[in-house]
Amino acid sequence: MRTIVEPKEHIDKLWGKQRIREEATYRMMRYVLRVDHDGKVLLHNVVTGRLVVLEQGEAETLEKLPLAYDPVLEQLVAEHYLVPEDYDEHQQVVNLRNILWKMLDAHSSKEIIYYTILPTTACNARCWYCFEQGIQPITMTEKTADGVVDFIARSCGDKPVKIRWFGGEPTLAAHRIDQISQGLRDNGVAYTSIITSNGYLFDERMVEKAKNLWNTTQATFSIDGTEETYNRVKVFPGAKDNPYQRMMRNVGLLLSYEINTAIRMNFDQSTWQEFSILLKETQERFHNNRRLMVYPHQINIDLPIEERLIREAWFNQKNEELDTIAYQEGNYHIDDKRTLPSLLYMMCEAGNNGMITIKPNGQLVRCPERLDENEECGSIWQGIIDRKRYDTWRHFADYERCRDCELFPYCAKMQKCPSNGRCSGKVGILKRAERLAKRCYTVRKEQ
Repeated sequence: MRTIVEPKEHIDKLWGKQRIREEATYRMMRYVLRVDHDGKVLLHNVVTGRLVVLEQGEAETLEKLPLAYDPVLEQLVAEHYLVPEDYDEHQQVVNLRNILWKMLDAHSSKEIIYYTILPTTACNARCWYCFEQGIQPITMTEKTADGVVDFIARSCGDKPVKIRWFGGEPTLAAHRIDQISQGLRDNGVAYTSIITSNGYLFDERMVEKAKNLWNTTQATFSIDGTEETYNRVKVFPGAKDNPYQRMMRNVGLLLSYEINTAIRMNFDQSTWQEFSILLKETQERFHNNRRLMVYPHQINIDLPIEERLIREAWFNQKNEELDTIAYQEGNYHIDDKRTLPSLLYMMCEAGNNGMITIKPNGQLVRCPERLDENEECGSIWQGIIDRKRYDTWRHFADYERCRDCELFPYCAKMQKCPSNGRCSGKVGILKRAERLAKRCYTVRKEQ
């Protein structure tokens, strides 16, 4: 057995080597991915992140599992690729997560360095699937924006901060983004930002501010398909031009200012086929710009569990198909930046004590998709005051149907997450892991 990708050091050190039980019968651990490539067998441990290539004897032995212990299995057992038949890897992952979480708490600083800020909950679009339907449109006041600056300056501990402008449509309150950004600069707070938008309200002046005042490193535009679908679904009231063409022009403006830009196409059963058309259009329009990423994203709606499982199976398959198309077309660069999956003990900003979401009225919540009053845990003026409510966002979910999934260690859902146990993109993640494993092996082989 030869290591191709080293394990995550903190996980490998905590888990240690597995003790040999010579009397035991061994099987493959559930959380191991097998990739056959170039006549070799690659095994990826989704807990530790270690990728190995097997010697011929080891590969032949895999075909005989379950198998009584044999010295040829020693390394595979020591590194947790093979485990005794009575081994409970699910409980082991739960235990590792809890330990790592406590270690994180013990060594984390008390500063908040990641802020999701909603300058407004108003929006200039009317998407039928929006999770914020029914939320009262509120725009941040000048006084509250000053309070946001003071709160960040107090809570960041002189560390650089990262801001995500969210909404609503955040550019409807661009003047508040200007005010907060200038306030941070005046207070000597180092910051960068990203923004999620529908892209309609940008123009060259706003893009210039995004680059030079907001310190924006990435913009994500959510769209719903090609031109006709986008204009129909977004329903911009009072629009006097072509919203789709205006949005595409603004993508070009952001790219010209060297701001990384992502186009996220929200799709359902009636629009998924438009992804390929959109991909080709962006390739032609933006000449395969490496700062542009185009990717699919399923539209999630609340359904009874039986219907949801059927819907998820379809979405998983379509996500994989569209991911593959994007990868093959060369305009989907996510694989260039991903690492192989390994144990996660925090998947979302809501569970991180270094992150907080600020509503337009200055109230603090953990999740930008759960803005109701009963989720408020403090304010920019008082700080965190409801510690119990704050900490409920740190409880792991443990869904029975997920325990045997190969990706369970990598999928660290929280109990209160609005995704409510949805399985998003499993097939696509597995395919990307396979591509990355093959690429890592090829690179190591050529060295």
